[in-house]
Amino acid sequence: MTNPLDANTILENLDAHATITRLHRDQNGDLSTGLPVPPPAADPAMFYGLPGELVKAADPSTEADPVGVLVSALSACGAIIGPGPYVQIGNTRHPLLIWPLLFGRTGSGRKGQATDTAEIFLHHAGIGYADLCVTGLSSGEGLIERIRDPDSPDDPGGTMDKRLSVTEPEFSTVMARAKREGSTLGTMLRQAWDGRTLAVLTRNAYRASNPHIAIIGHITPKEFRMRLAEADMAGGSYNRFLPIYVERSKRLPIPEGVAPDLLAALSGRLHDAVKAARQIKRIALDEDARALWSTELYEEFTAADDEDHAWTEFTRRSAPYCLRLSALYAALDARPYITTADLGAAAALVRYSIASAVYVLDKQMRDPKIDRIRRALDQAADTGLTRSEISALFSRNVPKQTLDELLASLTATGQYETFTTPTGGRPSVRYRRTTADEERRNNAS
Repeated sequence: MTNPLDANTILENLDAHATITRLHRDQNGDLSTGLPVPPPAADPAMFYGLPGELVKAADPSTEADPVGVLVSALSACGAIIGPGPYVQIGNTRHPLLIWPLLFGRTGSGRKGQATDTAEIFLHHAGIGYADLCVTGLSSGEGLIERIRDPDSPDDPGGTMDKRLSVTEPEFSTVMARAKREGSTLGTMLRQAWDGRTLAVLTRNAYRASNPHIAIIGHITPKEFRMRLAEADMAGGSYNRFLPIYVERSKRLPIPEGVAPDLLAALSGRLHDAVKAARQIKRIALDEDARALWSTELYEEFTAADDEDHAWTEFTRRSAPYCLRLSALYAALDARPYITTADLGAAAALVRYSIASAVYVLDKQMRDPKIDRIRRALDQAADTGLTRSEISALFSRNVPKQTLDELLASLTATGQYETFTTPTGGRPSVRYRRTTADEERRNNAS
């Protein structure tokens, strides 16, 4: 009988994400290869279906990170569709609720732009999205009050519509409020993610049956780490969120916004997709998707359950999130079943989320310029980038000597390399991430 694979071996064998693989090669957390943990790089597979089309249409018109736009759109769509569609995991009913927590540096993260860009399609779709939008989470009682059950048919304060889309541009404030003595906010958030009835026992009983609440939070990595020094990650409130690192995707001095005709066309399609999705109930995996989930993805997204790194506490719900996202992609395509394409897109986004958690919770000092170059090189893959293309990442405002030092720091670690490509004249010098085999040889030496 063979020994069961441990989490490290599973992650190595699946090669789910280079960041996780490198982390698990060193159980002491010593990433002494010369650079801190890299920022996550987006897999194009996540930009799939109608949500992916919205992101691609909006991308030329905004500096927002496409991944931030995508998760904001998915969260908003899950909220507006409502509690009808769901995915069953064992005996637990999972609503299609997505709670992205966007991490971005102050000023350059463009967190707000990401959510605003996604929501413009929802607002123009004519599906009542504006009526669901709120902000200002302060207490569990306040959350319940917003969607509480009516006391009687004539009760003006109650509502039968339990949908909410909450955007918190200062999520650090929410973290502080949840930490106050006697606060019920953390408990209510945990119940809301599960779609369970919200209730607290006070002099006046508050109750909100079948809540359907989506939350989008914005915070800087530094603020989050500072708050965590005062909070217990293992309490479970924060692992309901999908950590997503974002940064400015490009420099647009005068962004024009989405063209009106394109906005109208895609918003109309979104209107029809939401109406169709509301007719769906249980969403199941088709035969091929069941095989993919059972043989690969389930092991991948539960492999770190027994690990005790800080980032693993943040990603305990990677497996259910993958299924929720897959079901949401399917619902927006008016299907009551999940395909391998749905799973592939969801898995790519969850891997990005895991890499975001690793990156955000890494406390080593880092240079934002190096981070931007590394992310661009990781996304460029084998084709790499020329020095001119790297300089363009900073609108060619980085002095030559500074750029030389940045590139020298990257290549000195062995994680990145230079190579040449023929051009018919002088060969073009390019930069790229070192291949896995070469990197292992460099580390071993």
